[in-house]
Amino acid sequence: MMDKIIPGTKIPCRVCRTLDAGDFSILHQLTWFNMAVHSNAEYAKGTWFKERSLAGPVIFAVADGLVHHADTIAGLLAQDGYEIYAYLGVDQMKITSPVLFGDTLRAEAEVVDLRATKNPERFLFIYKNKTYNQRDQLVIEYQTTLLVTKRPNESQTERQI
Repeated sequence: MMDKIIPGTKIPCRVCRTLDAGDFSILHQLTWFNMAVHSNAEYAKGTWFKERSLAGPVIFAVADGLVHHADTIAGLLAQDGYEIYAYLGVDQMKITSPVLFGDTLRAEAEVVDLRATKNPERFLFIYKNKTYNQRDQLVIEYQTTLLVTKRPNESQTERQI
């Protein structure tokens, strides 16, 4: 079988998300990011954004949700017989533009690496995500590392039974 997961492979991100006032409120309440710049409209008028903005960690959660929506990454990995075992970490995160009411975010992700670990049953899958707003401004970029396993093929499973 030819591996489809090679560096540079585009990860199809099939959805975009427009964030409205309700999204801002619930996301900030769920994450406890209730600083005045995110929750107080009058205070936010005096900031350089002139309105409330989405907190950085919440931007990350939305951006990563766009990549994982509908098991996009799980489906890509499954094509080559892998499945996600654990979410290990995020590196090189940069938030480059604010997210404001009404912004529509879209993600563009690609494979950075898939490599073996010391454990022959475990692999590191690394992808890069760049998320943009409706004005094509880069909002956030980062690299994520997942621990993945190779699923046993059916003939191996039958032998084990």
